[in-house]
Amino acid sequence: MPSAIQTRLFRALPRFLSRVLPMTAWAIFVTVLAAPIDFAQAVTVKTPHVEAELIARYAAIVPGQPLETALRLKIIDHWHTYWVNPGDSGLPTKLAWTLPAGFSAAPIEWPHPKKLPLGPLTNFGYEGDVLHLVTLQTPTSLKAGENVTLSAKAEWLVCADVCIPEDGVVSITLPVLAGPRMVDTKNETAFTTARAALPQPASGWKSSATLSGTTLQISLTPPAGEAIDANFGSKEISFYPLRDDVIANAGKQALSRLGEGFVLTVPLADPVNRELKSLDGVLVTDTGWGKAAPGKAIAISAPATYSAIDLASPTPNTGAPLQAKTPADPLPALGFISAIFFALLGGLVLNLMPCVFPVLGIKVMGFVENAHGEPKLLRKQGLAFFVGVLLSFMVLVGIMLGLRSAGESIGWGFQLQEPLFVAALAVLFFVMALNLSGVFEVGTRLQSVAGNAELNAQKNPTTGAFASGVLATLVATPCMAPGLGASVGFTLGQSVPVALAVFLAVAVGLALPVLLLSFFPALLRLLPKPGAWMETFKQFMAFPLYVTVVWLAWVLGAQTGNDGVAKLLVGLTLVAMAAWTYGRWQFKQPMIAALTASIVALAGAGVVWSGAATPLATIASPADSAWIAFSPQKITELRAAGKGVFVDFTATWCITCQVNKRVALNQASVIKRFGELGIVRMKADWTLKDPVITATLAEFGRNGVPLYVFYPKTGNPVVLPEVLTPSVLIAAVDASSGEQTASR
Repeated sequence: MPSAIQTRLFRALPRFLSRVLPMTAWAIFVTVLAAPIDFAQAVTVKTPHVEAELIARYAAIVPGQPLETALRLKIIDHWHTYWVNPGDSGLPTKLAWTLPAGFSAAPIEWPHPKKLPLGPLTNFGYEGDVLHLVTLQTPTSLKAGENVTLSAKAEWLVCADVCIPEDGVVSITLPVLAGPRMVDTKNETAFTTARAALPQPASGWKSSATLSGTTLQISLTPPAGEAIDANFGSKEISFYPLRDDVIANAGKQALSRLGEGFVLTVPLADPVNRELKSLDGVLVTDTGWGKAAPGKAIAISAPATYSAIDLASPTPNTGAPLQAKTPADPLPALGFISAIFFALLGGLVLNLMPCVFPVLGIKVMGFVENAHGEPKLLRKQGLAFFVGVLLSFMVLVGIMLGLRSAGESIGWGFQLQEPLFVAALAVLFFVMALNLSGVFEVGTRLQSVAGNAELNAQKNPTTGAFASGVLATLVATPCMAPGLGASVGFTLGQSVPVALAVFLAVAVGLALPVLLLSFFPALLRLLPKPGAWMETFKQFMAFPLYVTVVWLAWVLGAQTGNDGVAKLLVGLTLVAMAAWTYGRWQFKQPMIAALTASIVALAGAGVVWSGAATPLATIASPADSAWIAFSPQKITELRAAGKGVFVDFTATWCITCQVNKRVALNQASVIKRFGELGIVRMKADWTLKDPVITATLAEFGRNGVPLYVFYPKTGNPVVLPEVLTPSVLIAAVDASSGEQTASR
């Protein structure tokens, strides 16, 4: 029997639960709402020097409300990235957004930078943890409950003593809520700190800019009635211009009191920019800017005025910038007609380059097969080859100019900077070589394969000749024939029609010999009529293709390392097995042979792809310790220390570069003379994309490699010829160093 107390408890329990449970549930609900919400799912990119991620200030997207996001870069100690104006060297961080329909991204908001001195240079950038803020506008059509992924390709240059371009795709997935916006507490502090570091409008502050001689004077007057802290500017005040051609970045900036305000005196860049309409930039001080503009940085935009002396003499002799000169160079300065002529000549010389010869050899073999036949068919093949070269040339040039206008740092032969393209070209040439070796015969089912149609010239000679023209273009463009560098470099800064005309001249030069041979086949008719010897000749022509595959494997090794080459070789082995399988049973059981060969070939292509899809972050330093890696900052430091610097702008896929290396650069006499003169040898390896090297090439009016530049201890850099000999090289450095070869 329950006691009286138990009975009362049982009677009171329902009433107690009816009151307590709703309150408990409400408390749990409030607690959940108040707790940090982590709805975001982000993809982070990690490199050896930087951890990059895309973060958002709010935990969810509210339709129609702006969304604050940021590219967050966590930089390892002693390394840095760059501001929108990097200073004396460097590149600013870039973002290319991929957003759903209805979204739009504002430009990057840049926190104020710090000075990064490096020898005689000064750069502007960031160390440690930095946020690049971007506000996204969201569409009102979003529906609550769905998830939205925001992504962007980020590119940054991270530097210490060397600079390494890095990139990666960062993304974040956020849910959509009807409202209200909820702050993501784990990111709130970072956003608050970044917002505080943004330059504020100079509310109430008056500024003016006067350029006089080689100095800039920025006058600052505080808001009316606001007393200036006596310690204002006592530590340091710095001006950071948005343009990179305004001030001497490493120069001392002096602050002085003037009435109720201040004057900041800043040394100007050399040469002085006499075309400034306004002075735009950021002023930073540790002591802040008073009540009207809280924070350390303010943004100013002041009309630029010039002193009376400067207006009377807008181009005073303040010292000329370094400009490259060439020793007895046959192409000192090209005009349009000269550029067209040398482009045509360079295209003709390309036919003799080892990277083009195998394709032309196959084309000539096709001509031999038809030399004693109908002349009309021969001319038709020549015209098809000519059209193939011209069209593919224009496509490549159009892609290059389009990417460059979009901000990409690319140059001539850019396709061989892509490991996937190098690997694909190696597979294609390998298949062509196997066909020439007789491993399999080209059947009607393979007529659509580029290049293989050429090898069945009698059935489809026009298609084969056109494909040979395309192939010749793909392997010829990375080669820089003698005299071609200046012509291609002439296109930098020219209008699109002018650039296309120059490149069209190169294409005409490349295709002209085959075209003339097809219209004047007298020499071909001196050869024997087609017969048994043709099969031997055909098989022999496979060997130049095998050599080309070896060269491409070597290029790929420089881009992806030993793992990439190993996977290429495994893939080529599977491709060879597929070709052998097809050739073994293609006439007995064609369907089974084609299906089996396709499966094995796809497996081989997959292995090749996996190896080529992971290029090295940087090119390994040269084995010869006498060569150091390219660095514009290092050049300045070495010259300041009284040393000359020889820079070899090269690439693994550049045939001319490799020939010059063996003929001249690595010769004992050259190495000895460089040592006697104390010249430092520096290698600028362009095998993979490198925006710093691309920009430096452009400074010398070049768009490709090779380029050889000697920086003497003092004076202007000297551009050497594209084809080197030991005597030419030694004479050039002797003359520029103030030495005479005969005195040795």
